[in-house]
Amino acid sequence: MCYLFLNINFWSAFSGLVGTIFIFFFGLPAQVNPKGLSHILLEQEDKDERRKAKKYKNLSYIGLSLIGLSFSLQIINLIFKAN
Repeated sequence: MCYLFLNINFWSAFSGLVGTIFIFFFGLPAQVNPKGLSHILLEQEDKDERRKAKKYKNLSYIGLSLIGLSFSLQIINLIFKAN
């Protein structure tokens, strides 16, 4: 069990999976206006909508970073196995 947590392949797969889940759930959906505008209220700014868009944007960037980390770990693993 301890070997699993020291294995670079485990962390690569784990970060790729979590990153993909973050992108799936928090990629900016169409119903969230990133500027916080609500067209029903004659384009008044909705602060809750703006906060929601900021949260989704940050979590989607975290997801992208985790996917990048996953690829980096795989490359590192290939380099060390080649030597």
